Amino acid sequence: MALLIKGGYIVDPSQNWEGIGDLLIEDGKISKLSKEIKVEPQMEVIDARGCVVAPAFVDPHAHLRDPGFTHKEDIESGSKAAVFGGFTTVVSMPNTNPETDNPAIVEYQILKAQKVGLIRLLPSAAITKGRKGKELTEFCQLKKAGAVALTDDGTTPTDEALLRTAFEWAADCGMLIMDHAEIPALSRGHLNEGKISALLGIEGRSRGAEAIAVARDGYLAQITGARVHIQHISAKETVELLKLFKEKGINITGEVNPNHLLLTEEAILKYGSLAKVNPPLRTEEDRKTLIEALAEGIIDCIGTDHAPHAPWEKDKPLDQAPPGMLGFQIALPALVKLYGEGLITLKRLVEVLSTSPAEILNLYPELGTLKEGTTADVVIFDLKKEWIFNEEINPSKSKNSPFFGQKLVGKVIYTVKEGKIVYSYKS
Repeated sequence: MALLIKGGYIVDPSQNWEGIGDLLIEDGKISKLSKEIKVEPQMEVIDARGCVVAPAFVDPHAHLRDPGFTHKEDIESGSKAAVFGGFTTVVSMPNTNPETDNPAIVEYQILKAQKVGLIRLLPSAAITKGRKGKELTEFCQLKKAGAVALTDDGTTPTDEALLRTAFEWAADCGMLIMDHAEIPALSRGHLNEGKISALLGIEGRSRGAEAIAVARDGYLAQITGARVHIQHISAKETVELLKLFKEKGINITGEVNPNHLLLTEEAILKYGSLAKVNPPLRTEEDRKTLIEALAEGIIDCIGTDHAPHAPWEKDKPLDQAPPGMLGFQIALPALVKLYGEGLITLKRLVEVLSTSPAEILNLYPELGTLKEGTTADVVIFDLKKEWIFNEEINPSKSKNSPFFGQKLVGKVIYTVKEGKIVYSYKS
């Protein structure tokens, strides 16, 4: 049966389309985009009046915890959380148990996600075996198994000779290097090195750890020709470096997490370990710089860094609790807040959640677009819808978010993957 999405405000940056119109889906593909499409008897109709219709979201950075840590999240619960947030394509991180450093684990994750049937799971694989920074994994075999990127997320290799070889190998087999850019020797603390860490007497993480790693990555990308993507940018110095490298024509991109757009280091005083993330929340100056860089295109996209943890883990003291917070569920509300404050346009909101990450992952022009003939992954959301993020509505196994229990604005109403409705909001 054909699916007709009617009367929505369509936003598709890939076609510079923005306005009220209709979208027809047939056989899992976008078959027509027009200002008016006649309703036929065989069509299932979604009334999208008052809502935005856009290409479904693509997340280049999420933790699904499967295998090994399924008390926090698994591929099934993570898939449900993803489509709740409007994401149909998710890149999972390799810090699983065992580590995602061999083709068998990559294949397991893809097959399990296909069985669940909600999202398109694209695993990233570790750069080094066991993510220990000592020995490179088999890049081309991992790519053949289905891995779309390479990262030791959670840490970064510190053997620069080894890392240069990794960049060269990645360039040879056409894989994206994604880096958690923090030099470990400078990032052993638990929150931003600054006034809050001093106030609490807790060791901080230096902003220099990020800047130095990014400078290294940009230079290695320049001399090897590799594509590199900087994960969860948190500091203004990184923005300056990213802009410099882009101006030099280096193939480098970057993402920012919703938490770094909404919160600063002072959130630790209110939320405790729920606001503990790596890299840490930083200053208001950093936050404003990140927002401006995202709006201007210096930072390319949103990566949620969806990082579920069990309540008993986050209930530990600040210096013992694991870092991370939920991301799928609050990505859209975070961007809607910036849009409501006039800090980002609606077109850019869609672009950073959809088109841009699809381009970075080489999924465009099949995804991240509403062009006729492409895969029908679509999200329908209400910019004004208020909702409470609570146990009743949360599909994740975990609830580690400073925004849990709060009223949020901006809600996904439908998520469509390959022409099938995989999520619908029941108010």
